[in-house]
Amino acid sequence: MDDAAASEFCDRIRDRLVGALTLTCGDRGVAEELAQETLVRVWERWSRVSAMASPEGWAFRTGFNLAGSWGRRRRAERRAHQRSAVRVAGPTDDLAEIEAVRRAVSTLPDRQRAVIVARFYLGYDVAATAALLECAPGTVKATTHQALANLRASGLVDDIPEEAEAT
Repeated sequence: MDDAAASEFCDRIRDRLVGALTLTCGDRGVAEELAQETLVRVWERWSRVSAMASPEGWAFRTGFNLAGSWGRRRRAERRAHQRSAVRVAGPTDDLAEIEAVRRAVSTLPDRQRAVIVARFYLGYDVAATAALLECAPGTVKATTHQALANLRASGLVDDIPEEAEAT
């Protein structure tokens, strides 16, 4: 295994991975843990991952999958707490605007949330997002349209321009 190349790759994507996962799950601490687990998986499989057409795509997809699993566990915990009448506090953030965006994005279904994070946080184009999420480009376009419509309707995010869908 080429430890130097694996280390350089992990160092290069770490901050963006943490940022994407923070937007995906709404909690920076959890995002850092998920990113660490993702990077461990990259490291353990480096000989295979480095030979892939898009090692970064594999890493982000792995991170999104881990975030999805975390979200499903968290929803199950909330349901259990609700049945037992225990209140679970949500994430907080000092910056109101960032919190509003996180809150709005967190209301989206998993697939829409992943598309929004890939397209607008990671800056992936339609083709790269399709490869990341293993779906057709048309699905990415439709999901982007649906997600932006949901964000506009939520009222939690102001002024999402119509042009955002075309990029």
